[in-house]
Amino acid sequence: MEQRKKFLFKIVVVGDGGIGKSTMIQRLLTGKYIAQKITIGTDLASYSVKFENIDVRLQIWDFAGEKRFRFFLPNYSRGAHGCLLCYDLTRYSSFEHLPEWYNIVHDNSNPIFVLIGEKYDLAEIKRTVSRKDAEEFQKEYDIPYFYETSSKSGFNNNIIFEKLTKTILEKKDLL
Repeated sequence: MEQRKKFLFKIVVVGDGGIGKSTMIQRLLTGKYIAQKITIGTDLASYSVKFENIDVRLQIWDFAGEKRFRFFLPNYSRGAHGCLLCYDLTRYSSFEHLPEWYNIVHDNSNPIFVLIGEKYDLAEIKRTVSRKDAEEFQKEYDIPYFYETSSKSGFNNNIIFEKLTKTILEKKDLL
């Protein structure tokens, strides 16, 4: 019987405070919507993804979005294989801050980026960031994937992590 290959990938999740990063991770881990308190510093989570004969453990680093914790990010993002670059599609300022988040991570590692618009369940009534604006940002920064997601409904939640994992494996020529 063929031995299963095992890999560990570091994933950083960045964006302004209060936009839904921790709630998205809790939805992934528990399958439930669990409202989260604001993250202080960094939270660490672990999630497993399986492909044919490959087991991948994602080490998910959830960064506090408040400015006072930003100085941690350059060191913590070193060695990241993937980065979820997140904004709240109901809060335009969180979208405007994406270049700063992108640059901090990009300057300290070479991850696969995924652009994430959080709170899709509120899009119909409260959207302030259009899909078109997000797609233009994605193109300008050469980000391969863009998803809108909802931690409340679970919309697109798991696929984000599966797609990111598969892309990292392909980049490393492991699939």
